[in-house]
Amino acid sequence: MNRKGQALVEFVLVLPILIFILLLVVDLGRLMIMRNHLESILTTVTKDTTVINDKEYKINIERDNNYIILKSCTKVYTPGLSKILGNPTCVRTSKEIIE
Repeated sequence: MNRKGQALVEFVLVLPILIFILLLVVDLGRLMIMRNHLESILTTVTKDTTVINDKEYKINIERDNNYIILKSCTKVYTPGLSKILGNPTCVRTSKEIIE
């Protein structure tokens, strides 16, 4: 028996699964970082803020009654995750502004 050949075949079968898991972790990490970034910006936002100058993400500002909603979209690289979340994936966070 050739054990080296068997190990090579097992590795080739498992490698796509390992790559998929790695890309999944990277994409979910990017989405968590984006949400954290939006929430940190949201803590400094006041009711009169209309423009947020951010070089890293394109941030959209929406208003709904007493709420300010920040939204940013990004492309997801993992094929399975893009089917679940959609591509591009948008992250939203909101804050209530009390007068």
